[in-house]
Amino acid sequence: MLTYTGRRNLAGNLCNNSASATLTLLDSLMNDSEKRIISSRDWPFLWKQYNLSSVASTVTVTIASPAVFTLTAHKFSIDTAVYFSTTGVLPTGLTAGTTYYVIVAGLTANAFQVSTTIGGTAVNTSGSQSGTHTVLTQRYMLPVYTYKPQSIYITAGSYRYVPKEISSRTQWDRLNEVQRSSDIPTHYFVYDDAIEILPRPSTSNVVSINARRIARDLSIADYTTGNIDIITNSSTSVTGSGTPAWTTPMAGRWLRVTHSNTAASSGDGYWYEIDAVTSSTTLILRRTYNGTSLTTGAAAAYIIGEVSLIPEPHNQLPVFEALKIYFTSVEPNSSKAQLYDKMFKEGYEQMKRDHGSKGNAVLDPGEEEEISNPNLFVEL
Repeated sequence: MLTYTGRRNLAGNLCNNSASATLTLLDSLMNDSEKRIISSRDWPFLWKQYNLSSVASTVTVTIASPAVFTLTAHKFSIDTAVYFSTTGVLPTGLTAGTTYYVIVAGLTANAFQVSTTIGGTAVNTSGSQSGTHTVLTQRYMLPVYTYKPQSIYITAGSYRYVPKEISSRTQWDRLNEVQRSSDIPTHYFVYDDAIEILPRPSTSNVVSINARRIARDLSIADYTTGNIDIITNSSTSVTGSGTPAWTTPMAGRWLRVTHSNTAASSGDGYWYEIDAVTSSTTLILRRTYNGTSLTTGAAAAYIIGEVSLIPEPHNQLPVFEALKIYFTSVEPNSSKAQLYDKMFKEGYEQMKRDHGSKGNAVLDPGEEEEISNPNLFVEL
């Protein structure tokens, strides 16, 4: 697998020019090439399920002018409509079930203020409060670097609901003329990088979406500080030592524990996607580690790298196309340009064979097939 560092080094070596300006140009050409490649077809490897934040979360509020609401990583944007409920009593100035709007004043990653009108003045609170307060919304921002979701489902308790999509803003507005709440969602609407649910949820649910990822420019050099201390077969947990100083932005990058001749410190040499970084010395893999376990003191070498969305062994395609452009324009050389053009085209065709859509059988075009739930029938 080619990381950002590996990809730019390969391109520089193949064009026999590793000058900083040349590598920067090749980076730009390769990033543009990757975007063209992944946008050329509906590649199955681009689709991913995302679980959006719970649609009802416990929130705290100050009794102050203005009232400040605290909710870690709330992800609310300006003008998001929110509603409050409580097991006790809300402070004076707030009414359960009333529509409020998040305003720009006081908006941070973990705190927000609200108004009774869009862009209005902040709500003030007074008196006393009791119980647990909950904030609800029917609008949630989509994950960055994704296209419009292909489908969604909402989990409420032990039930999973599949609401119907509304494609027209006018139709959506008409459906929302009367505000109501329920844990049985019927419709959803995607607009302005957000997804809205109808009716608005009344308790805590989770929205799961299937969305197509968008390529992000590769720009982060390989990270190798410290070493791997503990990694266990069939586990997703990885422990580092030697002050690796791992950080949360490393989630989504890939880890390879170096394969060597030393059994006590040899990884399996394969790449694993990092799902989360929980501390400066601990990270969680998306899939379980399949190599031999390494125990405390292993001090294994590793690489954390930023990689392309294009899977192996096809992630050299942006290199080939960038070199074709380089030898066509920057340093004209027709034989090399033709060579890399041929390598790109052959590699792209192989990628289509390996990862192209397999196609789906259509039983009744134009009509949605009714699927029976086998759990509703008893076989005698």
